[in-house]
Amino acid sequence: MRIRDVGISVFVLLLPVIAGAQQRDSTRSEVREDLEQALEDFDSDNLDMNSEQLVQLLQDMSARPVNVNQADLHMLMQVPGINLKTARAIIRYRRDVKPFEALQELTKVTGIGRVTYEKIHPYVTIGRGLELSSRLFTDRRYWTNGSRFQAFTRYQRDLQESRGYRESPEEGGYLGGPAKYYQRMDYQSDHLSANLTQEKDAGEMLPGPMQFDHQSWHLALENNGRLQTLVAGDYSLSFGQGLVLWNGGVFGKGSNVTGAPNRSGRGIKPYTSAQETNYYRGAAVTYGGRFQLTGFYSSRRRTASEISVDTVRFPTESGYHRTMRQQARRGNLRQCLYGGHIRVELPVGFIGATGYQTTFDRYVAASDQDYARYDFEGISASTIGMDYSLLLGPAVAFGEAARSKNGGWGVLGGVESSIGPDTEVALAYRNYQKEFQSILGDGFGEGSGTPKNEEGIYLGLQHTHGDNIILTAYMDQFRFPSARFGTHQPTRGYDWLGKAEMEIMPGVDAYLQVRGETKEDEYEVTDELGRFRRELGTSRRSSIRGHIEYWVNDDVRLRSRAEWVRSREAGETAETGLLLYQDLRLVLGEKLTLDTRITVFDTGSYASRVYQFENDLLYVFASQPLFDRGQRMYLLVNYEPFSFLEIWAKVGLTKYEDRQVIGSGLNEIQGDTRSEVGVQARIKF
Repeated sequence: MRIRDVGISVFVLLLPVIAGAQQRDSTRSEVREDLEQALEDFDSDNLDMNSEQLVQLLQDMSARPVNVNQADLHMLMQVPGINLKTARAIIRYRRDVKPFEALQELTKVTGIGRVTYEKIHPYVTIGRGLELSSRLFTDRRYWTNGSRFQAFTRYQRDLQESRGYRESPEEGGYLGGPAKYYQRMDYQSDHLSANLTQEKDAGEMLPGPMQFDHQSWHLALENNGRLQTLVAGDYSLSFGQGLVLWNGGVFGKGSNVTGAPNRSGRGIKPYTSAQETNYYRGAAVTYGGRFQLTGFYSSRRRTASEISVDTVRFPTESGYHRTMRQQARRGNLRQCLYGGHIRVELPVGFIGATGYQTTFDRYVAASDQDYARYDFEGISASTIGMDYSLLLGPAVAFGEAARSKNGGWGVLGGVESSIGPDTEVALAYRNYQKEFQSILGDGFGEGSGTPKNEEGIYLGLQHTHGDNIILTAYMDQFRFPSARFGTHQPTRGYDWLGKAEMEIMPGVDAYLQVRGETKEDEYEVTDELGRFRRELGTSRRSSIRGHIEYWVNDDVRLRSRAEWVRSREAGETAETGLLLYQDLRLVLGEKLTLDTRITVFDTGSYASRVYQFENDLLYVFASQPLFDRGQRMYLLVNYEPFSFLEIWAKVGLTKYEDRQVIGSGLNEIQGDTRSEVGVQARIKF
């Protein structure tokens, strides 16, 4: 059956079901559905190594929601969808009107309509039971209030054997087996947190039960009066708009068009992720109230490619130690970090300042490629910056300015505002000089990673029409003052998105999304003498997506999607890609849920690739490019036989119609099929 015939069949099967739509009970709107919606924005080229950290942050926040009756301004602003203006309105309502007695009362707060409420409600609560004074530090109940213990164990592997396992380690093959192991023990209460995370990637060795390739731990005190946070062990740092320090991943440009440019620094967070490189190890503390001081120190081993005995490249981000060569350079570079952050709460918002100094015990050399001409080189680096978030009438003004040790500057500034009762707008400008070397930052921009070599202006708009229609759009224009990866000269471009969401009838939601990007790229041509020459051309990529979701009843959900992509790389001819999928969720009682999906895809090459976010084991982020021609299916089972035990199992299979070799290098698989399995169990009390 051809791909277009499969797609037509999928949607024809769905039509009679839609015709008999029944109303879905609003109480069935579970947290995982809201997470799915948020994470769909990751099915783009903005994926980075820290996506898993953001997934875990959101899922942890949904497990420990923010108390809207007690949280201060800063804590409320950590909730996705709440900015400074909304947070102040919540505090004003509970102070001047009455405390919240039900979550639905949040819609009575100025600035919180249906759209905002649906975005924030998985992460907030009205409070619970015992509320103890911070003076009762000697009371055992103070430390155990809201306590939760959980222990995870996870097993994942590909079923086909790749080239890395067929070759001996002496020939460059993998040292360990194909299984990926993960385990974690975690205790959290309202004021105390302790965690141990261990992981071994596929291909890495596991010499003994406690000799995992990656081990992370922490012991932390949180929300203890003026002692806001105290962490010993592993932690992350996120301040201001991310121009100086930011760990843990962020939502980039996507359907959250008005909130994307404006970040609320999370400060110190105890680290629990299995991502192996994006954290610090040592101690960190935040103390104060309206005036807060943060200090931190870290010393940890990193892995870097070696140039000579005393010179290395900048530390790698993959965390893989699968071959003898990778294992030999594991932890071959020590990085120390110290610094601090000051934050002052004003009647109209916040201002803050951040600074750090980091040193390496070996000289770090930049690449000799044109795109790395202004990259960091040396033994030490430092960056300082000032940030603000201020309420100016109906608008929230936000921004940060930072300077690196070499004199380079980075600046971001913008406003969010309502224009009428149903429309919101965001405008942001960024200018990261090519000399700016904020090696530990992650600012808003076209590309993920450190903010550098970019200038751009962003405009986002959201309009709610009645109770059933939401219209969103953004336009972002950018330029790169110096060469970027893959080019040898300055380039420019722009991208845009338009999306219309509609509740067709109770229980039936749909959206249409159109997206495009145009930017300059270089390509090679051959002249009449047979010489290669690089020329500047234009790359274009656009997509149209139609998506419909329907709850047949409280226990059956159907999703259908069609997406068409057109891509033309500089100097090449245009090609297209197509993705169709049918998704089914079955809620078989309170203890058992099944998710399954069948996807068909047909693309010209990797250039016209398509993406889809998949449900997976808890804390696992699954979104990968699909290209060439084939089908993919998966089945995910979530079973909770007892209140203290939860089990997940997933099997996935991708079959290609036009390939007999999948992957390349040590990941090369012979054949046309790739499949994987995963099992996870969680004990919780």
